[in-house]
Amino acid sequence: MTIICDTREQKNAHVLQYFREKGIPYIEKCLETGDYMVLERMDITVDRKQNLHELLTNLCSSDRSRFWKEIRRSYRDKVKFYILCEHGEGYRTIRDVARYKDDFSKVSGRKLMEKMYAAQVAYNIEFVFCNKKDTGRKIVEILEATI
Repeated sequence: MTIICDTREQKNAHVLQYFREKGIPYIEKCLETGDYMVLERMDITVDRKQNLHELLTNLCSSDRSRFWKEIRRSYRDKVKFYILCEHGEGYRTIRDVARYKDDFSKVSGRKLMEKMYAAQVAYNIEFVFCNKKDTGRKIVEILEATI
């Protein structure tokens, strides 16, 4: 299994370090959808979000159109879309997001949760949560489970 890492993916040194430490082959290439895919199977993608603030910005802010286009494109092209959120402890399911409070937005955790459920139902998006230290492992688990 060779993982493709989107060249536009930022602040992912911890992910690439995990791949190197575990001997997981990867290449960096511009991806149209998501941040990580398996070279041998291009119908699964993992899009990494650093935290719930980034996810909120992508799903709920006035600058959200690019991300929703990416979601719709993946659905149209039959690419299974996983969103991996590195928010950390206490967030394991979409329901947990309801209690989230963002210091930089008036959007409530409940509203974000509703948007996530809407994306899940309408576009078959899967949301996965982890701690930053586990991101590389989680990406590999998601991609291996789908092969």
